Amino acid sequence: MDKKMNFKYFYGTEADQFSFYRIPKALFTNDCFKDLSSDAKILYGLMLDRMSLSIKNQWFDEENRAYIYFSIEDIMELLNCGRNKAVKSLQELDDEKGIGLIEKRRQGFGKVTIIYVKSFIQEECEEQKKKTKDGEVYKSNFSRGRRDRRSLHFKLQEVPKTNFKKSRK
Repeated sequence: MDKKMNFKYFYGTEADQFSFYRIPKALFTNDCFKDLSSDAKILYGLMLDRMSLSIKNQWFDEENRAYIYFSIEDIMELLNCGRNKAVKSLQELDDEKGIGLIEKRRQGFGKVTIIYVKSFIQEECEEQKKKTKDGEVYKSNFSRGRRDRRSLHFKLQEVPKTNFKKSRK
């Protein structure tokens, strides 16, 4: 961003006059969702918001499940991203390739895909149950930490580094 903009302060209850997207806190605090990207979490919040419109329009299937329409183009526009990022974020949420927070149903004949948004509330992650039963060690994700020059070189604390100069012969 090259250009700095001037924004006004909120006074009193002015913030109440705007509408906001709600993203469940559990997506950021629950270990089940730690591998989801921020874009996928935001997309899930946008889909939850779209659910209210679907309920208002009474978009329910034969099993009384609410569904939404959310095209790749909608995702690209709302997340301000390209097609690949939009598809990747959608796949992270999908039940086929991702965590399973949404389920897509193709209608065929050029119609828009129906998306069922599932509840994020779960007693315990299936993945955690499996790992606990199998006795696996949880995978550490080192790529998310902030790195600086010193963290790239790990040293043992007991062994000090010695500086010596080679003598020329």
